[in-house]
Amino acid sequence: MSYRSTIARQPEALADTYAAASEQLAGMDLASLDRPVIGITGIGASFAAAVVGAGELQAQRRRAFAIRACDMAEGRNLVDALVGLSHRGRSVETVLAHEKLPSAKRLAITNDPASPLARASDLHLTLNNGSDATPSSTGYTATLLAMGMAFEKMTGGARGDFASIPELAREMLANASVKMKRLRELFHQRRAIDCVGAGASLGTADGASLLIREAARIPASAYDTRHYLHGPLESMDGTTGVVIFGDGREIELAHQVEKIGCPVLLVTTDASVKDGDLLTVITVPKQSNQIAQGILNILAPQLFAAELSDAANLTDTKFRYRMNDTKVPA
Repeated sequence: MSYRSTIARQPEALADTYAAASEQLAGMDLASLDRPVIGITGIGASFAAAVVGAGELQAQRRRAFAIRACDMAEGRNLVDALVGLSHRGRSVETVLAHEKLPSAKRLAITNDPASPLARASDLHLTLNNGSDATPSSTGYTATLLAMGMAFEKMTGGARGDFASIPELAREMLANASVKMKRLRELFHQRRAIDCVGAGASLGTADGASLLIREAARIPASAYDTRHYLHGPLESMDGTTGVVIFGDGREIELAHQVEKIGCPVLLVTTDASVKDGDLLTVITVPKQSNQIAQGILNILAPQLFAAELSDAANLTDTKFRYRMNDTKVPA
């Protein structure tokens, strides 16, 4: 399927995954995962999702961290519980991290219960997002949804936000699409685009930067909001662009970026912020759960990346660089 078509079918993919995860979680005991130090790992977009997940668990007062799979390759028992994210369950690094930590309680979230990652884990949660494309759209958001539901079960939190996510996603895609022509005009032919956010939104920024790289082949990087103010912003100017996620210091940053002549996209729950000459604002419904927020926040960047891809005549182009050692053979 095309990248745009998979973006468009996310409400259905999310609804299907919600139903599948609800059924599985009803009979699953996740209390054993609630250990002193919880690691969440993945590679590529899955690591971006791990950062979002860690942000929510930290808000629930858990010592949880997104940890790179390669940092666990030596089996140093860095965490007491490990959640591995991999859409197909075949990422070499994530599988190895689970294999090297037999003492940790391990949960895998994939779309294949027979995958290598599922086999290397104590528990497995299966996605039901259907087809995906590159860059990933339904695989990423379905992973967030299933992880968020699993963490609510693990912590004993109330299930409120996730049931409404499929319909909110439909509304979000429709509302964001209105701004895409303007964003295409402002951001076309940027030499680089930075993506900025704090806490769980740093994961969303990382996911957005990867989408821009993969879909439009524009160099893009992710930064924590406060870190960005301490130097990285210095290289931005009228030939670059910035994508910002947040409601606090991020709003002032968006205005500052606009003042230096740099186009900026602000994804925020603050409906009082309005478009400027170079500032485009996309308002997102506020969610109490940061993973639910992360699902809605990434939808506009997915459309944005598709717009930049079309502008660069790269619509549905295939990846140029396929490594032969990143996946466990089928």
